[in-house]
Amino acid sequence: MKLQPGDGGVEILFASEEAGVLKQLVHQLIMLLESHSRTALDPDPLFASLEIGGSDTTPADPALARLLPDAFADAEDAAGYRRVTEQGLINRKLQDALQVIADLTVTPLNAEEFSVDAGGDPELGDGSPVPVNITPDSFPAWARTVTALRLAMAARIGLEREEDYDRLIDADATRGTVLVYDWLAALLEAVVALGHASDSVDEA
Repeated sequence: MKLQPGDGGVEILFASEEAGVLKQLVHQLIMLLESHSRTALDPDPLFASLEIGGSDTTPADPALARLLPDAFADAEDAAGYRRVTEQGLINRKLQDALQVIADLTVTPLNAEEFSVDAGGDPELGDGSPVPVNITPDSFPAWARTVTALRLAMAARIGLEREEDYDRLIDADATRGTVLVYDWLAALLEAVVALGHASDSVDEA
């Protein structure tokens, strides 16, 4: 993964395997959120964020519970707030994830230069990195989506405290997930750096 100037933003050069893994993870995040959604996603981001119809209780799935936490300690207050805000939060997270998927979808300019692997993910035919352009407008969606992925992964494997890390990285069953979690941290750092760079340009 490498950053370089892009078309109106910053271009991240992903290895083809990295682009494929990230796209798969974001698709899984979308499926997770849709499994808890009670309405169809409105194509207009403004109306999507205003949707109501959330549930009354914290999701049983630990990943969803981390992504859609209670806003209040009091159960009754938390349930009332969740009823009117949960669906909008789900929809905003879905809009962010769909933006990342759109940015990850490479449109081949030359059929000889690009190919599609068995999983339907784009890759350069000569093994070169896959370029993904992130603009100042899309970087918040990237930052929020990568953060959501890390929160969901941590919840699934029980990574809550610093001391959990050493135990999970040493276990065969969770080592791979922890390594992806760390890679997402590096990606998030790159995306946040893009956001700071954009703010500096705007202020100049």
